Amino acid sequence: GLGMKKQINCKEVVWELFTLTAAVAIIAAAVYFFLVPSHTSVSSISGLGIVLSNFVPLSLSAITMILNVVLLIIGFITCGREFGVKTVYTSIVLPLFLGLFEKVFPDFGSMTNSQELDVLCYILVVSVGLSILFNRNASSGGLDIVAKIMNKYLHMELGKAMSLSGMCVALSAALVYDKKTVVLSILGTYFNGIILDHFI
Repeated sequence: GLGMKKQINCKEVVWELFTLTAAVAIIAAAVYFFLVPSHTSVSSISGLGIVLSNFVPLSLSAITMILNVVLLIIGFITCGREFGVKTVYTSIVLPLFLGLFEKVFPDFGSMTNSQELDVLCYILVVSVGLSILFNRNASSGGLDIVAKIMNKYLHMELGKAMSLSGMCVALSAALVYDKKTVVLSILGTYFNGIILDHFI
């Protein structure tokens, strides 16, 4: 009866948390090992954070945190509690993983020594993480929330919505970076959307 039901739910919750955590770990790894070394800003709040960190005297994780909280509140209001709660969880865990990587791999340089390859690897890796989250009615916070809202109210495919909201961030990179970086950010964002829809 009731006892059984509760047990199954507990298992489901643990599995869900495990899945969300794994997806966030994948995303954090993509950001830390590929996105940050490439200095591009591909469709993410961290991207926006990287841009803002050039103007604001706060650390990247602090800026990312603030931006996420604002978007979270919007996400809760527009996309419901389940989505909100899961996204709160992923938004808290993401900076934690980034902080962990900073401690374990300080001053990490590019693995590929090529900006293009870094962006490509980032997209492939991050899309896996994001599609897991979206399939579970969650998101990694930040721009994903914007994409989810567009998906819900404008009935756009999630990937397309990601591309659009990401483009705006990629363009904001133009304030800080050289042209090649901006082009890579925009291309990366675009392909990120396509690959994401493919996985979903």
